[in-house]
Amino acid sequence: MQSVAAVAGRYDVVQFRGRDIRLLLAKNPAGWLETFSLIDGPPAPVVLSVNALDADGTDTSWLWDVDYERLAGHPIFVMGQRKLDLAVRLEVAGLQFQVVDSLAQAVDAAPEGRIEAIANYTAFQQLRKAVVA
Repeated sequence: MQSVAAVAGRYDVVQFRGRDIRLLLAKNPAGWLETFSLIDGPPAPVVLSVNALDADGTDTSWLWDVDYERLAGHPIFVMGQRKLDLAVRLEVAGLQFQVVDSLAQAVDAAPEGRIEAIANYTAFQQLRKAVVA
């Protein structure tokens, strides 16, 4: 187990636009919370990406079951098909964030340091494609 660095891109650190980005997959509220415990502490920038396609499940009510308050102090960038749903949840949590249209836009706006990119299933696949393209 000690030698496993990444599985199907999960936990992989990639270079994109001259920055290190760690790709993290979170598929349900428990997975999101566990991922929050793995990321670098503030002020590490965090990109959150959520879709609601068939493979993800189209109901995003689970967003309310995640303790996003644990991200306080991080610069947060929100993207994905359901970015506005996530933005509402973060607003209620009292967090500062920026809504972006792409990973490139988030990277360009993020302060220095490794970027932690957390996404649900199809959003994670989109992030992987973006960093390879």
